Amino acid sequence: MNKSKYVEFNQKPAMTDTILAETRLENGQTLVLFDQSRKISADAWVVIMRASMEIKITPDLFKQEPLAGVTYKQIRETLGEKVIYEYRLERNFIMDHEKDTVLDSLVNTFMKNTGQYISNPGFAQKLVLKKYESC
Repeated sequence: MNKSKYVEFNQKPAMTDTILAETRLENGQTLVLFDQSRKISADAWVVIMRASMEIKITPDLFKQEPLAGVTYKQIRETLGEKVIYEYRLERNFIMDHEKDTVLDSLVNTFMKNTGQYISNPGFAQKLVLKKYESC
């Protein structure tokens, strides 16, 4: 077997991020939904929906519920300026003609099951504190 063909065959196609939607949530955070689908054969896809939210760590984040046992300075020194929330849903071996329908279904499922939770005013603060505690 020709080595260069072997390398080409085994390389994964580059994953691209296509923004599907950018939504300002009730808690002031911005949720971005991406299509990261990639073709895996002549007529099939791995359909991937990724949700991402960049949470900036500012004093305002902790106004609703005061910090206990930790200071803002300690959190910033440990985590830096921001924390990223990410969630992925994926389905394997989806035929060409079903790709868009499946992607829409993944987006709708995510928003239905998780949308209210991540929109909650306390979500960002709780996520930052959880990340801090896990360090």
